[in-house]
Amino acid sequence: MPPHSDPVVPASPLGRRRFLTLAGALGGAAAWGGTGGFGTAWAAAPGADVTGRAASAATVAGAPGAPLSFAVLTDTHANVQAPAGLDTLRRTFASVEAADPAFVLNCGDITDYGADDEFGAYLSTIPAGLRDRLHHVPGNHEVRWDVHGRELYHRLFGPAPYSFDVAGLHVVGLDPTQLLQEPGHFGRDGLRWLADDLAAAGPSVLFLHYPMGGEHYYVNDQDAFFETVADLRVRAIFAGHIHREQVVRTNGLTQVAANAVKNGAYYYWVDRVSEAGHSVLRVSAVAVAADGTETRRDLTTIPLEEDRTTRRLRPVRIEVGVPSGGRVQVDVQVPSTGSTGTQAQVYPQQIFGGGSAGTWADLTRTSRGWSGSVDVAALAAGAHRLQVRVLGTGGARYDVTRPFTVPAVGDAPRDRWQARLPGSIQGALAAHEGLVVAATTSGAVEAFRPTRAGREVAWRVTLGPVRRGPAFTADGRTVLVPSADHHLYALDAADGSVRWRFGVPDPVLSSPLVTSVGEVATVVFTAGTTLYAVHAETGEQRWKADLHGFFAGRAACDGDRVYVGGGDGRAYAFDAATGAQAWSYDATTRQDSYGRLLYGPWDDVIELLPGGGVLVSTVSAAAALDRASGQRRWSVPGSYIYSPSPVTERGVVLIDEWGRVQLVDPATGTATWKTEIGARALNSGPVVVGDLMWNVAVTGLLACVDLTDGTVRHRRQLGPVNTFSTPVLVDGLLVTGDQDGTLRGIELP
Repeated sequence: MPPHSDPVVPASPLGRRRFLTLAGALGGAAAWGGTGGFGTAWAAAPGADVTGRAASAATVAGAPGAPLSFAVLTDTHANVQAPAGLDTLRRTFASVEAADPAFVLNCGDITDYGADDEFGAYLSTIPAGLRDRLHHVPGNHEVRWDVHGRELYHRLFGPAPYSFDVAGLHVVGLDPTQLLQEPGHFGRDGLRWLADDLAAAGPSVLFLHYPMGGEHYYVNDQDAFFETVADLRVRAIFAGHIHREQVVRTNGLTQVAANAVKNGAYYYWVDRVSEAGHSVLRVSAVAVAADGTETRRDLTTIPLEEDRTTRRLRPVRIEVGVPSGGRVQVDVQVPSTGSTGTQAQVYPQQIFGGGSAGTWADLTRTSRGWSGSVDVAALAAGAHRLQVRVLGTGGARYDVTRPFTVPAVGDAPRDRWQARLPGSIQGALAAHEGLVVAATTSGAVEAFRPTRAGREVAWRVTLGPVRRGPAFTADGRTVLVPSADHHLYALDAADGSVRWRFGVPDPVLSSPLVTSVGEVATVVFTAGTTLYAVHAETGEQRWKADLHGFFAGRAACDGDRVYVGGGDGRAYAFDAATGAQAWSYDATTRQDSYGRLLYGPWDDVIELLPGGGVLVSTVSAAAALDRASGQRRWSVPGSYIYSPSPVTERGVVLIDEWGRVQLVDPATGTATWKTEIGARALNSGPVVVGDLMWNVAVTGLLACVDLTDGTVRHRRQLGPVNTFSTPVLVDGLLVTGDQDGTLRGIELP
């Protein structure tokens, strides 16, 4: 390994001085104690597994059943450019401190976009008297645009998930957030941790950012969560995210979604008391006026013993038939008492990180339970979920899902095989001459040769977490793998051995581009706010440049210039040989830092256009820029940032995040045709074969679009799991990967 290939990385990726600057707002790291607080700040080294599996439980003295009070708040959204919000937060914390709770739970979205100064601003609002009692979980705003790859969060607040016990009450902080993504996903490891943690626990309270159940579909595997806790002593869930107050009694527990501090000085006070000989949590909503005056109102009461009324709604048998005539039959048997009705619907897989009231069909009571059918005529062939809801008195409900399959008709894509890797596949797959490489968030990297009978594994290695896809060099000898452990790895494609590794001060959260600069194979990638160019054969740095912001997409290069997006709302061109900036293009009219990041090209796959153009996309538009000057030639309104836009012989394919597709002229941006694939599209890009384009939507829907006229030729639902990974095509076999770590070989018609 040449000495230049692995620059020294500081013990803390932030640097100790930078970290202590943030910590100084609280009087130093030692000021915090307890799991989920500041005491764990230095527990994890860069690139270490910080999922919290090894987090010990903190115990607070007190007798089980004794009076106990705690506070809950959420969605504080600290932003240094919004001082009024920080004043609101100070007022909220002052009221909480005066009430003297045993502990305080913050359900996430602590900041607007996870910037260093935002965390510092948040920490500065916390009174000294609350520092050792405040426990956090991250929200999507902490991880969606996190240039530090969660490292700053974990150093400030500790690992997650974690748990602690207070006077007989078990409290669990959950973290289904996904780095660089909007919705949540527990995954197998997360649910296994939860089951182990709760196995011997007493009455338990969970808190996390996303609400689950009811009309909420923010966590892709929330049905697996409810199955995991069904026979455990979970009594309450506190959540945020929706910025409004809501109480739901579902699946034997009570969930309180809390109003946001961003909306005003709101928090929730929880007392454990005895009512009629039963231990309960009495929840009150507290509003603090500008003068400090408090208004309290009773919100709900949560039983800490088993809620037998809701438990009696749990179905004992569900039978889902084979779809026929556009409908599927469902029969549900429930306990003889307690239910006032039963409904069913197709699980709204198309709802990505959002909410839906649903399209429920009422079932009819029979001598054996409830029976009816659900319309499935509009569904694509493939794997789906049926959601059954049993209703009870007082708004109680119990939700259960069951899988079912809509059979394919005629010539259609066919599943040939499946395999599962540990972790989630979030980045694109890579392929060269029949060898496919997949990498996961657990650091698993596997090379295999797919066939219609299965896959022949060539090698497996384990690196740090991988969030974006690997890439082959042009000769196919080397695979470049970006890792959140602060390295870009060059692996030998023959056996997976490390040829070189290039260390940087920040997590590598972008897709590497392999290009040729002056006839030298060069790898271009970003880490933190820096753009790097590295010699592909030796790992020697050629140059680096300041991007002035976070970029998690993929650059483009024509040999003369490198084109890339920036987290400051601009697109840039750099001299490919020296790294000198050639021009910049302002891609948004937003002026605040948060807005410029969100509405800039921070996650775009930059594409070269014929005739000297380059395509740069944001959530507002796709813009064709002149490569020499950076001047805009044309633009098409729409959110085209997340899906790659392939340049084909017929034109440029633009896919917006809502699944609307159009083919445009690369010279003018004029549309030839427009169509819709019927599902949202984020990160996963299309594969073009002749005049056919195959695209896997984020909801797992595989669609085939004819590029000659926009006709959708095929649709197939691959499964119930979100997909962010662009597939590859090998000898007529489409290979896909999803966030459950599942690889699929699909034979195309």
